[in-house]
Amino acid sequence: MRSVIMSNSKKLMINWTIAALALALIVGCSGPNKPGNGQDQTNTATTGQQNTNANTPNSPSSSSTASDSIVYKNTQYGFNFTLPESWKNYSIVSSQWEALAQESQQTGKTANETGPIISIRDPQWTSKIPRQDIPIMVFTLDQWVSLQQGIFHIGAAPIGPSELGRNNSYVFALPARYNFAFPAGYEEVETILKSNPLQAAQTAQLQPVSMESLLSNMMALGEQGKVINSDYAVKTTTIEDVEKAWGNADKTDYIATAKGSYATYTNHNVVFGINKGDQIFEVRCYDNRLAGLTLAKTKEVLGTPAYDAKDSNQEIIGYATDSEFKVEMVFPQPTADQPDPVMDHYNVLYPNGTVNEMTGDPGRQW
Repeated sequence: MRSVIMSNSKKLMINWTIAALALALIVGCSGPNKPGNGQDQTNTATTGQQNTNANTPNSPSSSSTASDSIVYKNTQYGFNFTLPESWKNYSIVSSQWEALAQESQQTGKTANETGPIISIRDPQWTSKIPRQDIPIMVFTLDQWVSLQQGIFHIGAAPIGPSELGRNNSYVFALPARYNFAFPAGYEEVETILKSNPLQAAQTAQLQPVSMESLLSNMMALGEQGKVINSDYAVKTTTIEDVEKAWGNADKTDYIATAKGSYATYTNHNVVFGINKGDQIFEVRCYDNRLAGLTLAKTKEVLGTPAYDAKDSNQEIIGYATDSEFKVEMVFPQPTADQPDPVMDHYNVLYPNGTVNEMTGDPGRQW
């Protein structure tokens, strides 16, 4: 009997031991996950893409942003350019563009305007089998305006560079006929360009506009009867032409001493002088860039004016062009406190457009 009781006790102890071990295993398996356990590693591998696609620069001016693209970053001029991953080991080739002045097209002489070309080169490029580069021309804002207005041209192509983007200092453009020879890889470059890969970034400091360059542009456009911020020329344009594109003027006032009505387009910083035949005989420009032009500097660059009139409030100086148009520049009257004032506005005048033969009015010369 005693042996039976002991046998039962042993069985009971064994059962209790097994139960305790089972309980310990259950508690251990149901405890909170800790950093570094198997479950966390699995989650990081599937959702933490930053661990498998880290942004590792392949050059001082580039970085990877995704598994299928990389970015060339240019901090000097302020733009980024997205490239496919296959271009990872690209190189940068620097060169310059040179301008031909309008009057130098026949002679082939270069004008003073030049600028950089930054070419992104396909990593498969070799001297034996050259491949298509991605050339990016860099223009200052002032240069781009001059190019669009025909002050100078680049190359013999009738079509100019096409804009890719711009920031507060530069315009980035693709050269005309850049792939005219259809080298290997040109189709891929076309595909890249269709994705709008260039993103411009603001530069820390504005590119200063040369006063000499701006004044030169003003006079060159004056030869064509135009101002720097309008393509509507005196003599050959009517107010109806403007209204078709810009709508009605904000206001129109008749000014007897100026020999016509004046239509103000505030948002365009332009005022048009109109005669009775609706012909535009004067265009006044109030562009913000004029605030950098002083009276002394203007006279220094353009020389002694052919016309110089002063009153209590203004000094107006005028220069004749080689055509039938004249350029007038309006400044506040110099004072002791402001001996060298900056330009308020300027205008291009077509004097013959102010003549009224029916009344015997000879019109304005300035």
